Amino acid sequence: METIYYNSLMNLGQRIKELRGPLRQQEFAKRCRIDASTINKIEKGTLIGTLDIHIKICQALGISLSTLYKNVYEEKINPFESISQPEEKPLTYNKQVVRHILAKDILFNKKMLPEILMLESGGLVEDKLHPDSQKFIFVLEGKIAIETKKDKYTLNPDQSLYITDASIEHSLRNIGSTTAKLLTVTHPVIL
Repeated sequence: METIYYNSLMNLGQRIKELRGPLRQQEFAKRCRIDASTINKIEKGTLIGTLDIHIKICQALGISLSTLYKNVYEEKINPFESISQPEEKPLTYNKQVVRHILAKDILFNKKMLPEILMLESGGLVEDKLHPDSQKFIFVLEGKIAIETKKDKYTLNPDQSLYITDASIEHSLRNIGSTTAKLLTVTHPVIL
């Protein structure tokens, strides 16, 4: 493979585009065993991708991860961000469900979506996220039932559930008599 020299830093999408050279994006995606829209989004800079995706890209290019990341800048993201109060206004699903997003500028540079979800007694949230999405749920207060077509879980305070495939249709219902408060973290960010 031809050695490419860089005088300036670039983002990951630019780096991949340079490394794949004249190979068409769709053909490159096939070689990587990745959906073409994913490669397109990474090259446009609207998606960073997961480590697994980066490894597949490296395998298709015949390079190491360190070679892929060479001269790639990290976006100006502070690695630590303290937020005392959610900046966004609470989002209300209905009168029984309110969610508070716990980060600012969530659409611009975040890879996960942390929220406080408050469900009144009987409150219900139905979710089905896109493939490759994951969700972590931790019950702060109350009693929650989480159901899929096949399974049902009941969580009490200080209990958690990690959903490794959040594309499976699932619901969260407050089955207690008081307001339930949950910490949820979804990856990637989807609003």
